[in-house]
Amino acid sequence: MNNNENLRIGLVWFRNDLRLYDNETLHKAQAENDLVVPVYVFDTRNYRTSTYGFKKTGDFRAQFLLECVADLRNRIRALGGELAIHTGIPEDILPALCLKHEVTTLYLSQEVAPEETQVENELQHRLGDAGVEMQTYNTATLLTKELLPFSLDKMHDMFTAFRWEVERVNAIQGTLPTPTHITVPANMDAGVRPDITGLNGNHLHTDPRAAMAFVGGETAALARLQEYVWGTDGVATYFDNRNGLLGRDYSTKLSAWLSAGCISARVIHHTIKEYERVRVANKSTYWVTFELLWRDFFRFNMEKYHCELFFSQGPKRRAMDQTDNYELLHRWINGKTGSEFVDANMNELRLTGFMSNRGRQITASYLVNDLKVKWLMGAAYFESQLIDYDVSSNYGNWAYIAGVGNDPRQDRYFNIDKQAATFDANGAYRKLWLQKH
Repeated sequence: MNNNENLRIGLVWFRNDLRLYDNETLHKAQAENDLVVPVYVFDTRNYRTSTYGFKKTGDFRAQFLLECVADLRNRIRALGGELAIHTGIPEDILPALCLKHEVTTLYLSQEVAPEETQVENELQHRLGDAGVEMQTYNTATLLTKELLPFSLDKMHDMFTAFRWEVERVNAIQGTLPTPTHITVPANMDAGVRPDITGLNGNHLHTDPRAAMAFVGGETAALARLQEYVWGTDGVATYFDNRNGLLGRDYSTKLSAWLSAGCISARVIHHTIKEYERVRVANKSTYWVTFELLWRDFFRFNMEKYHCELFFSQGPKRRAMDQTDNYELLHRWINGKTGSEFVDANMNELRLTGFMSNRGRQITASYLVNDLKVKWLMGAAYFESQLIDYDVSSNYGNWAYIAGVGNDPRQDRYFNIDKQAATFDANGAYRKLWLQKH
């Protein structure tokens, strides 16, 4: 017994929403309960080896997630609460915690990819048997799904048509405040931070050439937003600089924190709207929201097509002339293709866990269209290596490049020499990432 017989207790399972500001899951739990049990579970299945021999979560992202969870715990503790950290299978751990704390409702963010929804379905079944209600909330998107002018099964498969429709309606809600306090049961076990990286608790070596050293957590996310928008006015020149390759401010660099949910798309959007009101509104300030809409599009598309985005023929069900040539794959991974621009980008990714958006398109196109290697192999490597990996955006973009996703064109072929001449005209990027270090 928890000695709180007259109190209503809710459990909040943090997933890819590792924040307090604008978190509907936490907000609802706080509003409906006297006590909350905040929990994060390092799902061991996310740290195993995938089909093509890569870690599902590579060391760069694992380290980043450890920092995200540590920051979340610190922020919760600052409000008088505690974050229980567990390692294992959520479908086993969460029902047991609900029983221990006499929880009546479990609150969680809703995911849309097959593995995550399978977890939700199994958890729903087990909680139902235990008499515990489960409430899910969409905490990941800019747009509020319930306010969209169409059902997802009727959603346009082309981004431009999708954007025209959603921009005609007001589907972006305001942000929810950060709690002022969090009260947890007295008998709550905090758990321990696991060693999921095999690094024995040591931080990864940060390559001095990295565009930016990413530190996980909501604290760092809000600081980066403040720096980029109000500090450097980078948002006012985003459109012109977004295809850059060098430095901190050619892009927002918010993607890693967005993917872990350390900051919400709505917080970014409303911060920029305030910037537009106070300083300047132009194509660049709009274009950040434009990119957030792309992110929403890929997520809704994943919800619509589900498993089809993990098949080589994709939603288009188009047969591809591709091989599973591991020798070519590893030459691509290790920057040994002989194409300097491709190799420079792949070196940056391998050594830092990050690559520009332009680099991602170029290297993906090269693997698929020049080397004729199966696109799913490249997508699996990106899944392992990227600090900012997001399942919907990653597989959606790869399918798009491969010509089996949401693109009216059959192929997104990039002429590598032309791309290098356009985006690295003086060769500075290639010189930086092709040198031995």
